[in-house]
Amino acid sequence: MPEEFIPSSGECEVSPDIYLAHPPAMHPASEARLNRRDLLRKAAGTTAALSAMDFLAAMQAEGAPRLGAKNEARLKDMAQEGDDPHFLIYWYIEGGWESFDMFSPLLTANNVVHRLPYSQISDEMYRVLHFGEANYGIYKQGGIRYGYLAEGGKNLMPEMAVLSSMSTGEFHSGERLNCHMGHYNYNLTDDRQPDERDVMQAFAEVYGRPYVLPNIGWFWWLSDGELNEQQYTGRKGFYANLGPRWAHTIYAGTPANLKSFLLRMQAVSTNPINQQVDAFLNNVSPEFIKDSHMDAVKSYQSALGIYQNLAGAGRNLSHDMLENLFVNPVLKEKFQIKPEDELITYTSVNNNKARTKFTPATNVQAMMAYELMRAGLSTCFFIETRNIRQFDSHRGRSSLWSPDGKTPYGQTDQLQWMNEQMWQPLNTLVELLKATPYKNTGKSLWDFTHIVLTSEFGRTISGDVAGIQSMNIPMDKKVDQINGQDISQHWHVTGAAFLGPNVRGNTQWGGVGSVTHLPIPLKADGTMDTAFHPVTGVQIPGRTPSGSWLPDHGDVYATALALSGINPKGHGRNERPPMTYIMRNTV
Repeated sequence: MPEEFIPSSGECEVSPDIYLAHPPAMHPASEARLNRRDLLRKAAGTTAALSAMDFLAAMQAEGAPRLGAKNEARLKDMAQEGDDPHFLIYWYIEGGWESFDMFSPLLTANNVVHRLPYSQISDEMYRVLHFGEANYGIYKQGGIRYGYLAEGGKNLMPEMAVLSSMSTGEFHSGERLNCHMGHYNYNLTDDRQPDERDVMQAFAEVYGRPYVLPNIGWFWWLSDGELNEQQYTGRKGFYANLGPRWAHTIYAGTPANLKSFLLRMQAVSTNPINQQVDAFLNNVSPEFIKDSHMDAVKSYQSALGIYQNLAGAGRNLSHDMLENLFVNPVLKEKFQIKPEDELITYTSVNNNKARTKFTPATNVQAMMAYELMRAGLSTCFFIETRNIRQFDSHRGRSSLWSPDGKTPYGQTDQLQWMNEQMWQPLNTLVELLKATPYKNTGKSLWDFTHIVLTSEFGRTISGDVAGIQSMNIPMDKKVDQINGQDISQHWHVTGAAFLGPNVRGNTQWGGVGSVTHLPIPLKADGTMDTAFHPVTGVQIPGRTPSGSWLPDHGDVYATALALSGINPKGHGRNERPPMTYIMRNTV
């Protein structure tokens, strides 16, 4: 597994400069304008790099081939194949939220304000400046105990199940991919295999076939500034084209880009196909289909299948309906959308070139998801915060106070970010889903929707200095290292939450030990392992852990599928079982 580049300070250096930009005409995966000669040159040079997205880009730009009567028959109306509505939304805070103030609440002293003797510096707990004051505490709503970062979701808790005993790794890109792929033995740089699935691909494989754009994602794998773009070509890292064509990830981009894409589908489905494009896609050189180019051939076939699916569904699209997507001023007001929210941002990580996810802000993503659901165009969505590593809030110990040490500053306060980028748009989305009827079922969109709230990991609130103090270096060097120690590092303690009609609401599972500051293992029924004290988390003398484990992203993956009526076994390689205690009904 490739390691991230970490500066000598141990911190991830994220540029404070975030550049707003208008999006390009198409998503980055669709920027290429390949003609036949370019395509063949690329295929001859490196077929491994020729992905389905290359072909799809060309088809989007120039149209699909003439298919003939035989292939036209394949473009049957997918919407008539049945109506079994299910919707799944992941809401992902990229960078690492402060879980001790979120779904794994931990009540401690705030040693930013009340210092301990220097000899006890390892015991100090560093919280945000106002921790313990009004609006900055640990609270309880019904059966759920939570930190102030979750206060904005309090009204959703009657329909929410919170997982507090959750453990992850501490590697940005690895945990980000684990969130998508689940728990099993794989390497980031390996080619993804045909039986692997991202959680949304697994969901869309079962429920996505009737939709025009089944699986919508607002993330971009290579936006991570610490991933070498040369290492992650083709099927490596996150691969969008796993499973049948209706399960493939469609990168939505901004409202303008997605609308342009849909209008193109609608127009191409009713217009004659250009002869030049016909030759480009159908009269492929025999050189191209040699066995050595089989991966590229498969990519072409995959892209053609996606395009045929879109073009077939495009015949049922209304041009007027598409023109009215994402422009409703009432909806924009409800989601508190400002013009700059619809732009993309660029950010630099560890002095690497600035990159972008090519996505708008989460309130725009939420509005787009709602409109796509209401219009019957999509079934699952991966919403992700727009700014790269904004929540990656590293702090050196000395930065907690003014240079003279007299004025406390505290940890980075994520409260406003959480409210703006999760709770405000999420509350609006849920309200609208509950108010929107689904066809003539007598039920609302909400009655068919499940939502997962998660982040890749949590963050530390302390720093053990014993290792520094034992080093054979001058005292002034030790002091420098202690003062510079990162006390908001990536941390494997985190939590997650589930919402929806099949969720056992107003429940909380597990917790963090008040003494250990670690999650307490859970048994298969969700109860805490009795080998550990239920409050302190300390293992009780004479008791041995038995039949318990700490849930991770794989457990969340399996539960998200099971909530929607999918037995997760065999849908992807994830080895973890669903947390059935979170569900009202089990598969």
